[in-house]
Amino acid sequence: MAVKRWCASFAMTAVMMAPCVAQAPSAPPVKMGLWSGTTVTKLTGLQLPPEVLEKLKAMGKPVPGSEPRTIETESCLTAEKWKEMFTKLQQDREGCKVENLKQDSSSMSADMVCDSVRGGTGKGHVQVNFLSTEKVHGTMHMEMMAQSQPQPIVVDVTFDNTYQGADCKGISPDTPKMIMK
Repeated sequence: MAVKRWCASFAMTAVMMAPCVAQAPSAPPVKMGLWSGTTVTKLTGLQLPPEVLEKLKAMGKPVPGSEPRTIETESCLTAEKWKEMFTKLQQDREGCKVENLKQDSSSMSADMVCDSVRGGTGKGHVQVNFLSTEKVHGTMHMEMMAQSQPQPIVVDVTFDNTYQGADCKGISPDTPKMIMK
């Protein structure tokens, strides 16, 4: 479903850029090295057919939107990865583009607008606060409309990232470690 891809794309963009975005690609306002983070995602408004809901319950899988979802991450931030992520943030992807990007040494905010070839639309806003060079807090709110849904699907994300040290302990900058809870 295109709406799920938008949600995943925007949420991951928000989470991954949290310790990474600043005024210019040459000087991020945070330290380079190992970062750990917790991301809590709440999804509302998604309506699944009854047979899909029953199948998920029977398999012991969580029903999307029934409760907040938590992901813990460890990621390695390098100057090269930061530059790459900053560049990717400003490129259109899967029908989504970032607008109104504003940043300074203490915060960053941006809007995302998405259009799907299937007729869906989405709009969202991300706010990242650099609490220090070792702590980042952010929020993201996204509302998506799909032709198959009578109401908007709303995704709210809160994330907190903390610097752990210069040694990335074997974690590749290209492959963050994620633990779904």
